[in-house]
Amino acid sequence: MVVSGRSRGARVALVGFVAVVLATSALFVGPAGAAKSAASGSCPDPSGSIKLGVSYFGSVATNVGDLGADTATLPADQAIIDGYKSGAAALNAAGGVAGCQVEVVPFNFSARSSDFNQTSQQECAAFTQDTKVFAVYSTAYETKVAVDCFAKAKTPMFQISTNYPPTCADAKKYAGYVYTPAGIYTCRWGSFIDIYKQNGLFPKDAKVGILVHDDGSGQGKALADDVWGPKLKKLKIPYETFSFTGATNEATFANVNSAAGNAILKFKADGVNVVLFTPSGGQGAVAFMPQAKTQSFFPNYGLDIYDGLGIASSLGADAIKTGVAVSWAISDLPLTAQQELPANPAIEACASWAMPNPAGLTGSSPYCDFLSILQASMKGATKVDAATLQKGIAALGTSWLSSTTYDGATKFVKARADGGDKVRVLKYDPTAKAWESVSDKLTTIP
Repeated sequence: MVVSGRSRGARVALVGFVAVVLATSALFVGPAGAAKSAASGSCPDPSGSIKLGVSYFGSVATNVGDLGADTATLPADQAIIDGYKSGAAALNAAGGVAGCQVEVVPFNFSARSSDFNQTSQQECAAFTQDTKVFAVYSTAYETKVAVDCFAKAKTPMFQISTNYPPTCADAKKYAGYVYTPAGIYTCRWGSFIDIYKQNGLFPKDAKVGILVHDDGSGQGKALADDVWGPKLKKLKIPYETFSFTGATNEATFANVNSAAGNAILKFKADGVNVVLFTPSGGQGAVAFMPQAKTQSFFPNYGLDIYDGLGIASSLGADAIKTGVAVSWAISDLPLTAQQELPANPAIEACASWAMPNPAGLTGSSPYCDFLSILQASMKGATKVDAATLQKGIAALGTSWLSSTTYDGATKFVKARADGGDKVRVLKYDPTAKAWESVSDKLTTIP
């Protein structure tokens, strides 16, 4: 495929953007019918309403067609905004949040942003200074700049983006202001090594190479050396790391592509036969796998949902011979497999008002989860503030069902704000070019 006027790095960038959008955005969430009304009591806010900031990865659908990518499941910007508003309308018909009607305020985090850090700062300013929202749903390419800014402005942020998943350190420092309702903080990923071993990822002569995303936060290095490293050493499996600087805009994805090429050369020379990635919103896997194939380098891959399993099975389809993935989102499965999963009341509730989703299971939506957990945690609240939200979410325990996790499983404890609790182990089928469940049994992540 030849694309005039664009480098391979830029092409990889936009396809990576598509992966992130498909994996994290709430698409096609307009109501199919009226939601049932519910008694809500009176709103603690004198205005009778609250504002919610909602970001979206804008300008994607109009920019990927010339790459040969399938844009059928990518709605235009206005369709995403309409979907957000429709979801809020359904929530309001069901009682709103703490008896308050909800108004959504959209922010276009453009795929063509010149600097992701700068745009993260602009988003924070727009929501905390200009419109003064109660909480924020971030699902684009927000960086740690956004996490820091929203916390300092005392505005709760629900970080859904895979580019920078908040850390345990973030949760401790910014308790009450950062949430990942269906996610799993990277400090809890030590057991992933055990899962990989149990499912045959490591050969007898295993040597692991970890591609570390350096976004300036230290999260990638901490995961590699402090969480995975001790586990690998205990198994007497040697490992090495290769760091790359994450892209700060579309153009700098070319640098990621170049770094991945250098990592491949080093890993091959050093005898690496298993490759892991630290979270990068799919950047590492997108840049590494296609190049590895062209260099006839076929290591075993240990992946997770932050690597963009969908893109790994498309761009990297012929690069994966053996792959094991730790999944906590049902969207990692092929649609037919999603449709065969046990019934989940959270999905059914969302599907009762959501439009059909051609890209995934109708009713499974991070945005629906965002609205749902706000309503559940603020039920009967006499104040609409961050402290009340924090107390309400901690009190949910295992009672709140997510529409995006297996069996809807979540678990909230006082010391954490990541609700991910159980995972499913997937193996890659190179013939079907798809991820398949090892079994229906779920594994609890401590």
